[in-house]
Order: sequence, then C-alpha cells, then structure tokens
Amino acid sequence: MTVTLEMPKEIEAQFAAAAKARGVPLSDYLRDFIVEHYQEDADDLRTAQERLADPQPGITSNQLRKNLGLDG
Repeated sequence: MTVTLEMPKEIEAQFAAAAKARGVPLSDYLRDFIVEHYQEDADDLRTAQERLADPQPGITSNQLRKNLGLDG
C-alpha cells in the first residue's frame, strides 16, 4: 500500500534524522513506526474491550492500601 502524508517540516526532519541514525530509508522507518504504534493501540483497545465485557468489582482506596501493605 502506498500512502502520502503531509506533515510539518520540523516533524519530517525529525523522522528523517531518526531514519538516518538507524541507517534505514525514511519510508521503512515510517512504516515500522506506524505499525509498532498501531499494534500498541490495538492491544490497548483489545484489553479495554475484554475488561468491559467482564467487569470486576472495584475496591476502595482503603482496601487497596491494605492490599499493598501501606497501612501499618
């Protein structure tokens, strides 16, 4: 797939510098960057959906402190 992106010149320069520092073409760097960040977001969304589908009872802040051994 081919995608065209318009972005501020300063951000483009930062991406270009990062790609150069890693010794990879800018297009490869951007592809990897997008895929990696998309995957992180997709994982977060999947976790949120799973938790919403199976809600657990909450605990009070006092119970949390006790569970963590902070009440003493």
